[in-house]
Amino acid sequence: HRHEVFINKDKTLFINDSKATTFQSTKFALTHNKNIYWIVGGLPKKKDNINITNFKNNIVKAYIIGKDFLFFKRKLYKHVDIKISRTLESAIQDIIKDFEKKLSHRTVLLSPASASYDQFLNFEDRGNKFKSLVRKNEKLFFKK
Repeated sequence: HRHEVFINKDKTLFINDSKATTFQSTKFALTHNKNIYWIVGGLPKKKDNINITNFKNNIVKAYIIGKDFLFFKRKLYKHVDIKISRTLESAIQDIIKDFEKKLSHRTVLLSPASASYDQFLNFEDRGNKFKSLVRKNEKLFFKK
């Protein structure tokens, strides 16, 4: 669940980084990937400083999930395109709708920068659900 590339197909990476429960732990994924469709949100840690200035050019769009979606909206809306998806299931569907085929490569990234307990048992449960949803909808990501 730490920067786990579980699908690498047609110049598209799907990365489960569900263990990233603080913004500090999400920075690696935002730094080392491009054209990111970023799933973020949950229960933020107190005093977690979310500053995406150095990474905003790597992010196509952020899909905000979880109970504290307003916290993430306030931190991100002036810097990147956002969508309030609220749930992981909705985020996957929103990404499928927004998926840009003409990009040279793409990254679908679950790196939530927050705890999972608002919607999941733990980060493993969240990561496994993400992988299951992606695999269930995999053909929709690659429709021509």
